[in-house]
Order: sequence, then C-alpha cells, then structure tokens
Amino acid sequence: MIRSLWKGTISFGMVAIPAKLFTAADDKKVQLHLLHRSCQTRIQLPKWCPSCQQKVEPTDLQRVYEFAKGQYVPLEDADLEKLPLKTLKTVEVVEFVDPKGIDPRAVEKSFFLAPDEEMGGKAFCLLLKAMEATGLCAVAKLARGEREHLALLRPYGKLLLLQTLFYADELRDPGVIPAPEMAVLERELAMALNLVKALRVEKLDLSKFHDDYREAFYTLIEAKIAGKELQAVEAPVPTGAVDLESSLMASIEAILAQKGVEPEQAKVA
Repeated sequence: MIRSLWKGTISFGMVAIPAKLFTAADDKKVQLHLLHRSCQTRIQLPKWCPSCQQKVEPTDLQRVYEFAKGQYVPLEDADLEKLPLKTLKTVEVVEFVDPKGIDPRAVEKSFFLAPDEEMGGKAFCLLLKAMEATGLCAVAKLARGEREHLALLRPYGKLLLLQTLFYADELRDPGVIPAPEMAVLERELAMALNLVKALRVEKLDLSKFHDDYREAFYTLIEAKIAGKELQAVEAPVPTGAVDLESSLMASIEAILAQKGVEPEQAKVA
C-alpha cells in the first residue's frame, strides 16, 4: 500500500471531504555516488558546524528564520503547525476554470487526491462528477512543505489529480530571452506542415516512450565492467538556411517510407 504524503480535507463550498494526497509518479533517474579518487572510498557529506569544528547530527539541528543579520527566530514543527492558515489541513477550492486557459508554464508537480474515509466517498464522487460534467477544473490552495501552494484539481479516472502551480511572480517573462524574427517562404511552410502531418498522432501514448539515457547508462556500466569502450554518438549538425528545404524533404520522405506512404499522397492541399 502506498503511503500518503498528507491527510486533510477538501473544502468545497460548505462541503468538507476527508482526503489523502499521494505521489502521482516515481522518479527513476539514475543515482550516482561520489568516491575519493585516490582511495576509492565512498564520500560522506555530513552537516558541519564551522564554529564547533564538528559534525552535526540531525537531532542537533535547529530550524530558524533570520529576521536580521545574524539574528534568528527558532522554529519547531509544533510552531509551524500553529500557523493561522486553514490550508494547512485543507485543500481549499476557491474557483473553477476551463483548463484550456491555464498557462502551461505554471504546472509544477502532480499528485493523486483520494477520499480518506468511507463517509467522504459520496461527496468526493459528487465533486468529481460535477467537474467531469462541466469540463472544468478547480483552482485550490494547499499549505505543504513550508509554503502555501496554488493548485489545480482535475478529474483523473476515479481520483482527482492535484497539480501544484507556480504563482504569477515566479514565472519568467519570455520577453527577456532573445527570439528570432525571420520571414519564411510559402514552400518552406508547406514542407514544414507536411513534416508535422507525417509525425502527427491522434493521442499521446506515454507507454511508447522510455528513458533512453537510463538504458544507455546501464549499457555504459556493463561495458566498463567488461573492460570495453563504447562508440560515442555524433551530435547532429545544425541545419543551415541553404540546406533547410532539402532537410525538410529528406525528413518527410524518411518518415513516410517508414509508414509505407508515398510522398505524393501526403502533400498539403
């Protein structure tokens, strides 16, 4: 059984629904360690007190807030639990919105939200079905991890998917990043459209994809254990303006050949 990360209540108007929060994904990235190169000993990374010149154990640590240079307010877990904030134990639904209007930059992390008790099941299902019927998502607030998160709730099967969102002042302005402004020819656009059409699928199937880095990494480890050398993959050469059309055409022909489609059958009308 998966352990919940948080227990509390979904506040939906005057309705209170007991709920639990679960992770919605497992991080399977490759974990590396550090060794001392000369003796091959695993390196420890202790927390160190420079004043006492000694390693500090977790039980010796004190969480504080620095309100002025060198001046601190000590904080314990019990203090943080007394914050005058109802979202500490409540996912507070504040409004409903069409998800199409959500800035894609804003989505941070995803979690599953499920009813906690049998008594909350009916109210949970009612909220879920109301959102499915209207096609709307709920905008909510939740305090967790020493901050109050803005979140989006959306139906996901028999559960709710809670996606934490960045606040507006956390989103970077894309205008500060240099972007090209170049004219394109109609025939170039037509070929680009053909390439897009050739690669189009009706629905994204995540099961088709896997972490090539992780597989390549384990291949590297096996090769090093066997005393073998791997051949590095050459990076693609950037396409220049002169080669753009020929590169587009070659891409279209290669993709259509894989699908058994003649290039003439896929021309843009």
